[in-house]
Amino acid sequence: MLPPVINESLPSRRTRQDNGALWRVTCLIGACVCLSIGFSLFERGSDFNEFYSASKLAGTGHMYDWERIQELEIRNGEHPIPFGRLPVYGVLLKPLTILPYSYARGIWLVVNLAALIGFAMLWPVRRRRDAIMMLCWSCPAAILLSTGQDTGLFLFLVTVGLRLLRSQRDFAAGLVFSLCAAKFHLALGIPVFLLARRRWGAVAGGVAGGLVQLAISFAAEGREWPARLLQLSSISDFSPSPAKMPNLLGLTHGLPYGRGIEAVLALLALAAVWVISRRSALAIGATAAVVGGLLVSHHAYVYDAVLLLPAILLALGLPGPKALRYGALLLCVPIPYLLLMQEHGVWVVTQVSINGFGLLLLGLLAAHRLVRESPAMALRLTRQSRLMAGRRTA
Repeated sequence: MLPPVINESLPSRRTRQDNGALWRVTCLIGACVCLSIGFSLFERGSDFNEFYSASKLAGTGHMYDWERIQELEIRNGEHPIPFGRLPVYGVLLKPLTILPYSYARGIWLVVNLAALIGFAMLWPVRRRRDAIMMLCWSCPAAILLSTGQDTGLFLFLVTVGLRLLRSQRDFAAGLVFSLCAAKFHLALGIPVFLLARRRWGAVAGGVAGGLVQLAISFAAEGREWPARLLQLSSISDFSPSPAKMPNLLGLTHGLPYGRGIEAVLALLALAAVWVISRRSALAIGATAAVVGGLLVSHHAYVYDAVLLLPAILLALGLPGPKALRYGALLLCVPIPYLLLMQEHGVWVVTQVSINGFGLLLLGLLAAHRLVRESPAMALRLTRQSRLMAGRRTA
């Protein structure tokens, strides 16, 4: 009698159970570590306080009145922050102001936590567990929950828009993408992505959604709100510590000819987004758009680095150079983000890590597209030259 055949290539049930238990413990440890870091910050709740206070003023014409905003914010916190969003944002959040601040803060936290979980469950990845683990170990995600930021909602909207694009519902996708205008400084890569893909339905949806938001903004705050917003954004409290921003501005701040270097790098980053989006898979193009938007933004802080999660997931699954994978792994742990928040210049290490990783990923993806397209382009040019030569001979 022959012995039973054992397929050693397949893991046993016990091994799978052990791996599942290890994965759950690792996720739990990461979530506990990051949340303890995030909720130990002295600024916790300050960003939601800004939204809550400005929303109380929605429709009064004083949404960008710095003195009025400070007066309201001091009631619920010690760190008033200027309001830098479109008036429509305050209009949408105004129902929350009916509730006491503590209840509204709790609802906001749950909404943003749900948005982050939605991203982890819906973003196209090979292994769903990787996305969930990266989220649990994301220090920027914990900090945005602590401060009451909304970058998680931004990431979720990009995820939903990407899903709609993949299902050929372009106009609806454009409408969803238009909601990213709540953080328009981070959304510059999205129109580049859509235009490069020639998804005109999505572009039309984005324009329609943007016009509706502008109409609501002017109806709520009158004709003068763009000038008042620009004036408010020029005060020092609006963008403190630019050297700590996880973007090209933070990288080049203080360097000789820093603005020129930043402008060149920003143009190269957006050009890379265009090249990558042109013929790459939708998910890769969307990832490039999110990373490019973060890099070229002029107003971003440590919690906005949560936008690196799609890029980290992509980099760890690519057969790229080891430097890219090491950079992705480094950005999976809290250490770089803790250094970014320090006052003694060690944030330079994180600036190089974040911007270097983002630029390297965009550069490699763009170069790959150019290499793949160059033979086809050469063949096309050869055919055109032969056709022209034939016409001249005739």
